[in-house]
Amino acid sequence: MNRKQPAADAHEGGSGPVLVLLHGLGGTWHVWKPVLPLLERHHRVIAPTLPGHVGGVPIPEGAAPTVDTMADLLIADLKACGIERAHVAGNSLGGWLSLELARRGFAQSVTALSPAGGWQTQKDYDAVAKSFRIIFTLLPILIVLFTLLLSFGFIRRLLNRQAMEHGDRVPAEESRRAMRSMRDTIMLPALLDSMKRIGGIKPFVANPPLVRIAWCEHDKVIPYARYGAALTDIVQGAEALTVTGCGHVPMYDDPEQVAAIIATTVARAPYVPPASSASIGR
Repeated sequence: MNRKQPAADAHEGGSGPVLVLLHGLGGTWHVWKPVLPLLERHHRVIAPTLPGHVGGVPIPEGAAPTVDTMADLLIADLKACGIERAHVAGNSLGGWLSLELARRGFAQSVTALSPAGGWQTQKDYDAVAKSFRIIFTLLPILIVLFTLLLSFGFIRRLLNRQAMEHGDRVPAEESRRAMRSMRDTIMLPALLDSMKRIGGIKPFVANPPLVRIAWCEHDKVIPYARYGAALTDIVQGAEALTVTGCGHVPMYDDPEQVAAIIATTVARAPYVPPASSASIGR
């Protein structure tokens, strides 16, 4: 299907109920690779690169990079492929977006893995935003210093220690890709500014659709005690659970557990007939 602004870097595979996977800030769909074979056994999986990210749908000229704008573009891109509703799972910023898609009635079910957007005070927001701003600023230097050393597992574990418990499991080339993607997400500072100005997730009733907020047990980026505990009040009707033994980005730490949590959410949701067979990003 022809579209004006196709998502150039996206993945699609499997068959069954449509399941959309949304990655975190500065990333790409590639971070979902460990769970794709597990989920594609029973789902038609679509993993786009988020709008405004390298390989994703561009933010329109003159439009502010906001979560609302990204949600608009995501829904438009999926509907252009004939997908009117879908199950959605997201991590971090992708988790926030998945909840926003639930608010808008697009998501048939949602699995939000350590979603962003749950801060309660300006101080809490600044604590998270500051770390992303520092990483974004330092990445050009870090890429030069470490790109040749990423073949060593202990280096990958060191660089990923805030986001994962087992960062050494990320292949060297995927680590390079992730660093370059974050570096080249040039809208990142403006997106952080918009979050500060507009605020986080607005309260809404989540049932229906079925919404599960799964917080990663060892999340050092957005710790549950500071950012997650209040989300079940903000997102009324959401079920809370824990992704045990995992850091903020859990897909490499325990792909089987992540896939099982997502699959359980999908299985418990009401049935929706299969969507169009048109492909995303093509």
